[in-house]
Amino acid sequence: MRTPRRVAVSASAFLLATSLILGTAPGVAAAATLVVDDNMACPGAAYATIQAAITAASPGDTIQVCAGTYPEGPGPLNINKSLVFRGAQAGVDARTRSGAESVITDPFGTSVAADNVVLDGFTVQGGTLTYTGYGIWLNPGDDGTQILNNIIQDNIAGIGLANGGSAQAVIRQNLIQNNDQPGAASGSGIYTDQYVGGSIVRNVLIEENAFISNGGFGAAINISNVDPSGGVFDLDVSQNLFDANDRAFVLFNTHDSIFDGNRITNSKFVGSGDVRLFGDDTGLVFTNNALSDGVGMHAVRLSGTSNANVVFHYNNFERYGMTGMTVDTGAHDGPVNAECNWWNSPTGPTDPIGNPSGTGEEAVGDIDYTPWLLARAPGGLCQLPLTPGKVTGGGQINGDPTFSPAGNLLSAPAIVPSAASPTAQATFGFVVSCCKLKGNLEYTDHQADVRIKLKTIDGLFIGNGTCGTNTHATFVGTATVYRSTGTATESFTVEVDDCGEPGTADTFSIDTDTYSNGPSTLLGGNIQIHRS
Repeated sequence: MRTPRRVAVSASAFLLATSLILGTAPGVAAAATLVVDDNMACPGAAYATIQAAITAASPGDTIQVCAGTYPEGPGPLNINKSLVFRGAQAGVDARTRSGAESVITDPFGTSVAADNVVLDGFTVQGGTLTYTGYGIWLNPGDDGTQILNNIIQDNIAGIGLANGGSAQAVIRQNLIQNNDQPGAASGSGIYTDQYVGGSIVRNVLIEENAFISNGGFGAAINISNVDPSGGVFDLDVSQNLFDANDRAFVLFNTHDSIFDGNRITNSKFVGSGDVRLFGDDTGLVFTNNALSDGVGMHAVRLSGTSNANVVFHYNNFERYGMTGMTVDTGAHDGPVNAECNWWNSPTGPTDPIGNPSGTGEEAVGDIDYTPWLLARAPGGLCQLPLTPGKVTGGGQINGDPTFSPAGNLLSAPAIVPSAASPTAQATFGFVVSCCKLKGNLEYTDHQADVRIKLKTIDGLFIGNGTCGTNTHATFVGTATVYRSTGTATESFTVEVDDCGEPGTADTFSIDTDTYSNGPSTLLGGNIQIHRS
């Protein structure tokens, strides 16, 4: 048997290996914890002020601040190193807690001028001087700040927002309240513009905070960047509570952002909107938010120009003094997609032209709100409300198209261009009535190798269209889709317009999961819509 060879290891090599295992390198000090107490009574306290500890600290260190009051100054509390700050309530959700606090009362506020700073478990209050004017100001050009579990109150504005975007900024589980002291941006829980946050702010998560009673002319979250070469991008604003603020959101020049699962109630800026878009806002998605009880307000209002791709789905709009949604003329590129929202009535929004039987929150302007939720989200079904009446289409001018017991069209069909070729034709016939829902549909596009036969009819909606009152109908359900390659059951939607006799201006469109054609003006035949 071979005897193992003994390997000599020097002391220096052993220390190097040990330091690598422990995550430290020779000559590099391990991160330290510095303890601060205003009366020097806390065990281990070596500093009476937070600023003194910052001066002594190295990047990566932790500064533990015991319960007490820290006026700091002169000037703002200046955080100019990447440090972790832990107050007496670190790790404890600020929205619900009680107990002793580490209270920063610098009237100039706290200035964060370094990357990857963590502020956890403080009360920050009394930022009442115009510089900085914020409880906490994140300086332009710095990234990755985390503001966690803090009470931020009684400042001109709560947080001045900046983030370059290379690391996400996180604002989570804070209580941001009563930030309405006199000064610029007063009434804003979180504020940014091109001066406060720099030309571009990007990649910020704002979740699980409570914004309470931030009054004045701002908003709980106020994005007022109007730099045409910049803007605010990639916000994720989720699961926050907004209560008794002047407004929830003011948005200028905001892009590619998500607002999801927020609860907004009791706002009070008369004549304004809880969600207030002033222009140059694009790619915004509002989902699963509950907006209610705005005094003399709109739930949502869009104005200005160059707003585009702003969508609202599965939100609740309830009990607003003005409207559920108002879109000023020219304020959005095409209709605002506001399908599948609850307007506080199963009949949908009040709109004397587009939905004369609607009794819910009013919708004003170019808004696509059909279909709407038939009950509050979550849980409300998004489907077309049933409209009593009958809709027919086929080759006949008078009377209904006829079908065999197997659902095959027996009478002459109507004709539209084929989806496969404008020189080819597709044919159809249908009759659908409500209520009780029943009907037949057969559609054939030989050129596209598609035949569609109705299986179930699940909804019929009759409303106003381009040709007048009660001239547009939509019906939905399931159908068997036949192709030479196989047969499948698919959902379908048919939309038609009845523009008067003899039907030469009538239109027809059909969509299934795998096929789409139209809307097209009929080449032959007739559509008739009769609302009961």
